[in-house]
Amino acid sequence: MRIAWAIVAIFCARFLVAAWFYPGQDGDLAWQQWLGLQVLHAHHLPTHLGPETFTSDGARWVPQEWAFSLAVAATLPNGHFGILALVTTLAAALALFLTAVRSYRRGASTFAIALTTLCTGFAMLQSFGVRAQIFGWAAFAIILLLLDVEGPAIFLAIPIVALWANIHASALVAPAIVGAWSFGTWIEDRAWTERVERNFVLTLGCAFAVFLTPLFWQLPVYAVGLETSFIRSAIAEWQPSDILFTAFSAGVLPLIAICAYFGIAAPRERWRDGMMFALVTIMAFIAVRHLPLAALAIAPMAAARLTSVLPAQARINAILNERFSETLVFAASAFSIVVIVVSLSKVPAIAGVALPRTAVTTLSGTQGVHNLYCEDFAWCSLALAHPNLRTFVDGRCDPFPPRVWQDYLDVERVSPRWTSVLDRYSVDAVLVKDGRPLAQALALRSGWRVFYHDAKYEIFLRDGVRTADR
Repeated sequence: MRIAWAIVAIFCARFLVAAWFYPGQDGDLAWQQWLGLQVLHAHHLPTHLGPETFTSDGARWVPQEWAFSLAVAATLPNGHFGILALVTTLAAALALFLTAVRSYRRGASTFAIALTTLCTGFAMLQSFGVRAQIFGWAAFAIILLLLDVEGPAIFLAIPIVALWANIHASALVAPAIVGAWSFGTWIEDRAWTERVERNFVLTLGCAFAVFLTPLFWQLPVYAVGLETSFIRSAIAEWQPSDILFTAFSAGVLPLIAICAYFGIAAPRERWRDGMMFALVTIMAFIAVRHLPLAALAIAPMAAARLTSVLPAQARINAILNERFSETLVFAASAFSIVVIVVSLSKVPAIAGVALPRTAVTTLSGTQGVHNLYCEDFAWCSLALAHPNLRTFVDGRCDPFPPRVWQDYLDVERVSPRWTSVLDRYSVDAVLVKDGRPLAQALALRSGWRVFYHDAKYEIFLRDGVRTADR
């Protein structure tokens, strides 16, 4: 178990570096800050998009990340974002640590715990950021630990689900997982026992908990609808898992393979683990976003079954439990942490500013109101802070109607009707990445000219619109 601590520490260092520099990498923080400030000012959650967008004013909106947005608004503008970065990192580290604890409680060997903890870390790495769903990982890990304990404390899962629902809509995973676990218990006991009754009461309690938000019934309806939403095709995290994704190939897939080859669980846990395994495996293949949750659920199963093949008395476990080996692992872990922090802090892709902040700010400094199209919709989140910039689609994503998304994609992909879309919506400003097909098409299109240009980005304006020097 102590070696697992070292693995958790290494991933924690990696998470912290990414979190510390996150404002320069993800435009979503911009709209979350904007939402948080809106809630603080109005003292209620918005229910519709407003005039900040010129394509979908009045579209119904379910701002399910409202609590996290308040945290962003309370920390990012005043220079205290490091606090939120640290808390988010600790939430991810807690989820990883509790997964190792669950493996240990199941009697897994040192090697099995270390291997499955490593795989879980890789499953989390690709999706990590200062994002609301990270706190969902921690909540999910706590709930799974409570299910393993199976005492009266199991009902603590209900307030945890309620808290999770106020942070992110992924809380709907909880009643589904608990329900699968309860159904497996029913099959195991082959009767309506006290344990089965308790678990089904817990399932109902968790289902009720997802309604305990200011959004009430809208949250579960929104979450269910998102599974078939048109916007999934435009968001990388909602794509099916692929072997090319590290989170899948080095994270979840090895855990699934171990369980599939050696068995899912010990006989007394066969159906409970089996039902949960089936559900999270389906989730893992459906969308990349689900990979961390799948790994958190499957890792202890894989660790326990791997131990049945390589028991604690095996040579590799004996070596890992030696004092010299542990010292060596902790020394290597400390060295790795230093290398991660120092090296990644100098990598432009992490420590640099990848967002077109200067481009958006320059456009906002011109006279008049601009209808702005962004090649990457997340960039347009930066425009929400400027009253004279209105967005085609921005990082809020979900409330924009399918027809708007189709029009957005037609322009982004430079389809035959891309110019007619820009004309129909009276788009007069387009933010693109230099050298991309859309940038090349605009450069060749009469009536458009470059207003802003830097090493990465360009803004094209229609002729006749007042421009400014860079």
